[in-house]
Amino acid sequence: MQLTNRTILIIGGATGIGRAVAALCAERGARVLIADANASAGAESAAAIGAQFFRVDVTREDDVVALFDAIARSHDHLDALVQTAGVLQGAYVDLEDFEVDVFRRVIDINTVGSFLCAKHAVSLLRKGQKPAMILTSSPAAHASGSSFAYGTSKGGVTALGIALAARLAPSGIRVNLLYPGGIATPLKLSVIEEDARRTGRDFENIVASSDLGDPQGVAEVVAFLVSPAADYVRGSVHTR
Repeated sequence: MQLTNRTILIIGGATGIGRAVAALCAERGARVLIADANASAGAESAAAIGAQFFRVDVTREDDVVALFDAIARSHDHLDALVQTAGVLQGAYVDLEDFEVDVFRRVIDINTVGSFLCAKHAVSLLRKGQKPAMILTSSPAAHASGSSFAYGTSKGGVTALGIALAARLAPSGIRVNLLYPGGIATPLKLSVIEEDARRTGRDFENIVASSDLGDPQGVAEVVAFLVSPAADYVRGSVHTR
C-alpha cells in the first residue's frame, strides 16, 4: 500500500510502535513528520528515515500549539495524525500505595495529550485528502491491567476516540482507535522487567512465554489505516 504524497505526523515516533510506523510510512513514500518529548531518540529516528523532527510535550497546550504552528509553516495540510505517545507508570503498585501525582501524570500524557493533539491537528487535517486520525488505546481500557492509571487513561482515550469519530465525520476526517496487543516495545518490556523484579522470575523466560508481537506488524496495520484505501474502515482496530 503506497503512501506517496501523503503527509503523516506521528506523535511518539521516537521509539516502539511509533518509530516502526514512521519508518514504514517513509518507506512507502509518505512525507513523515515525527514529534516526541524524547529529543535525542526522536531526532535519531527522523534522521534515519529522512523525516522532520519536532520536540513536543503533549501535556502542555502551548507546546502542542507551537508544534502545529511550526508544521503549518512548511506544510499546508496533514493527511494523517497517528498518536502513539504514551507512558505506563505505577505497574503492580497496590491501590493504597498508588501516588496521585503518578496517576495524574499518566492521565495527562495519555489522555489529555491525545485530546490536545487531536484538537490542534484538526485544522490541518481538514485540508488533507481523505484525512485520518489514529489514536492508540489499549486492551487495558477494557480489562484488568498492571496499572490503575494506565487502564484508566486508555479508557479515556477510547471514549475520546468514539466522540471524535462522531463529531469529525461531517468534516470528512476518519477517526480510528488502535488497540495493540502484547508488542515488544520499550514500554511493554519495562513492565515485564518490573514483573520479574517483583516476582523473582527470570526476565528472559517471561518474555519468551509472553509471545510478544513485533512493532513492525502493528506498523503494517497503521500504514493501511492512514492510506486512502482504508476510507471504509470505522471504529476500533485490534492487533495481536
